[in-house]
Amino acid sequence: MCMACGFTSTTYDPCVDISLDLEPGSAKTMSTKSNHSCNGNADCMNSGQNCGTSTLVGCLDRFTRPERLGSDQKFFCQQCQVRQESLKQMSIRKLPLVSCFHIKRFEHSSIRKMSRKVDRYLQFPFSLDMAPYLSSSILRNRFGNRILPFDGDEPEAPNELCSEFELFAVVTHTGKLDAGHYVTYLRLSNHWYKCDDAWITQVNEDIVRAAQGYMMFYVQKMLFYKASEKQGSA
Repeated sequence: MCMACGFTSTTYDPCVDISLDLEPGSAKTMSTKSNHSCNGNADCMNSGQNCGTSTLVGCLDRFTRPERLGSDQKFFCQQCQVRQESLKQMSIRKLPLVSCFHIKRFEHSSIRKMSRKVDRYLQFPFSLDMAPYLSSSILRNRFGNRILPFDGDEPEAPNELCSEFELFAVVTHTGKLDAGHYVTYLRLSNHWYKCDDAWITQVNEDIVRAAQGYMMFYVQKMLFYKASEKQGSA
């Protein structure tokens, strides 16, 4: 959005997942008694990258937060006909049946010429409402009901209007940047299963909540309960 005249330019980018930056760790969660604390690690204390706790909701808030572009990133405003400072904001135009979130746990620094993995704990909800991150919600909050449909918008089917999702799979990564192991936690008929190579064992929710999430998969709540009913009657 042009900071001078308010002209808005919209770009659509189809994707199969959403990559999220971890939000900075909260100082309130830094405790030596916590399973996800620094535990006196000097590198952790200096950088703060592996300390504290992040949340998936916080990561989504950060993903859709307005960002003011600097003077070296001016874009050409079609209305002003000159390059102007602008405001950029990401949002989700249309929700899929299954939402996949990828957490950026691998950092690369060209200045320090080093790469590393970020092991900070991430809290993720079992139920997630995606309504606040929709383009329509963000525009409505900004302009009220005085908004027009996007170019090319089509009437949505009833099942596409559901913004509530249920967690059904979590992929974790243990190890370092150059070596590690992936484990998947899968939810079937309201039971959680740990899929570790050829070994599949049933686990409780606390194990899943404590897992270091690398990828999270959410399905629309309506479809989740329909699938659960079919599995229960089978």
